[in-house]
Amino acid sequence: MQQYTTQEILKGILENNSIIVQFIYDRYFHEIKKFIEKFGGNNDDALDVFQDGIIVIYEQMTKGETSKIKNFRGYFFSVCKFKWFNTIRDGKYSELTKVDMEEILPAFEYKQVSENLSDALEKERRVKVYFNSFMDLPSVCQKMIRFVAYGWAIEDIAAEMNLSVVYTYRKRQACLNKLIELVEDRLNKNNNSSHEK
Repeated sequence: MQQYTTQEILKGILENNSIIVQFIYDRYFHEIKKFIEKFGGNNDDALDVFQDGIIVIYEQMTKGETSKIKNFRGYFFSVCKFKWFNTIRDGKYSELTKVDMEEILPAFEYKQVSENLSDALEKERRVKVYFNSFMDLPSVCQKMIRFVAYGWAIEDIAAEMNLSVVYTYRKRQACLNKLIELVEDRLNKNNNSSHEK
């Protein structure tokens, strides 16, 4: 299969180059479909999300907002995955309670935090706690942690968000700490409620 650089792919999307779009489909659709099916969707959902992802990048290209993207795969997957998470969040699917947060948010040091959870804590409740806590973060934290969760280097995140590397590193840590604080607060409230019953 012909290989293309990130800039060649972005240029192809902007020019509506059918060869480039087909390359993106052949290279990435199967993985996107697998991800969406794991989280309650189907083939048609995956096609919708894939097409939406291309449109998002096209619109950003027309506005000159993607010049600093260093990794097309990482960025495209971020767009597609969070399109799907928004669909779940907006209530179209109820399967969210059955997903694995290690898959969604691998950069949240999930194992470290989950070791502090009671063995009796059901997996479904744990998922809700993590997801709801994440959604309560400020939008800048959500955006930053999403990039981290899908493998973006600190330098690339800083460039994408027009921030210094030092500030990005500190902000990322502050956001992760805030997430852990929200999770622990919810868990404590849940535990206290269950003890009162």
